[in-house]
Amino acid sequence: MKGSRSRIMVVDDDPAMLRAVERILAPVHEVHSFDSGQEALQALRGQEFNVAIVDIRMPGMDGFELTRAIKSEYPKMEVVLVTGSVTDLDDKLVRSVKERAGFFITKPFTRAVLSSIVDRSLEIQRLELERDDLIERLTADLARARRYQLALLPKDLPRFYGPIEVAASHVTCEAVGGDIYDVIPLPDGQLLLVVADVVGHGVAAALVTGMIKTALNRTLQAQPELVQAAQAVIDSLAPLSQQRVVTLILAMVDAQAKTIQYLNAGHPPALIWREGAKMKTLDATTPLLSFGLGLGSQPVASTSFQPGDRLALYTDGLYEMRDPGGREYGRERLLRALARRRGSIVEVTASTMEVARRHAGGRPTDDDLTLLMAEFHGG
Repeated sequence: MKGSRSRIMVVDDDPAMLRAVERILAPVHEVHSFDSGQEALQALRGQEFNVAIVDIRMPGMDGFELTRAIKSEYPKMEVVLVTGSVTDLDDKLVRSVKERAGFFITKPFTRAVLSSIVDRSLEIQRLELERDDLIERLTADLARARRYQLALLPKDLPRFYGPIEVAASHVTCEAVGGDIYDVIPLPDGQLLLVVADVVGHGVAAALVTGMIKTALNRTLQAQPELVQAAQAVIDSLAPLSQQRVVTLILAMVDAQAKTIQYLNAGHPPALIWREGAKMKTLDATTPLLSFGLGLGSQPVASTSFQPGDRLALYTDGLYEMRDPGGREYGRERLLRALARRRGSIVEVTASTMEVARRHAGGRPTDDDLTLLMAEFHGG
């Protein structure tokens, strides 16, 4: 390994072979010789070795048995199996592969062959260690990204904002998705509900959700206006690749005027309904958001929102859940589930999410699942 002499174990019951291997490798590596498999295993329990060069034919524990024992207890150690017999070479090669030896060579071998194989074994070991370290760091980064993403979500739901009750249910996927939702009180009793979905997964998607929240909050503090808020999100994407795309819905609830102003940028349609009445959809009013794409000519629309009405905003992960057979849960089934659920919106958000997840039959989610609901209480 870089910066230190690698430790090589040589196991052979032939003293002449042990001396020959040591002469070849000792100038570069630290070589330790053992004349039996049992002795080699005993040494392994107290010391660390990088590579084992093991003769197949030995009394007692043969090379195959020793290789199996080494790979069972020390899977990162590389093993080179050596045979002095030219009979049944194919069978020996197959057996060496099954026992997970890295290389298989025959005697007699040259200095160049042995040195090259040891160097290659050390390189494989180094690359595997680097891979394991990278996986560990990426796993830690994903865990931090997931915690960061969850920290962006409102912590005080369910709660009432005047006559408007708000509840939410959210499940993150293992890969770290790009969903974010928020509830932002505005002047004059207005309330802004936000659901956004960053296309893609991973740390980058999680960071973009933070940029979206920052852009919205900064803009809305200065001017509670939907077009300006959506434009701020587009501007926040400027430093990123044009492939970074966001779907977004902003729903500004005005309890006094009994209306909802909304901007739907390529997001799944929001829903408004009350018991016994037909569902109303808040369809897309402008294309999805990406730097270089502008807003549509009429990005904001308005609709009535009366006491007794319920509003649901969600992401596509909720209805794109697939069962073990690959069948999608589906948007129509989600709409029926919402309309038929009874109880408070706290109960409805939880039960709707549970029904969708049951459809998956234990299959891990491929995307974040988000459902944000509001209900207008009063006569």
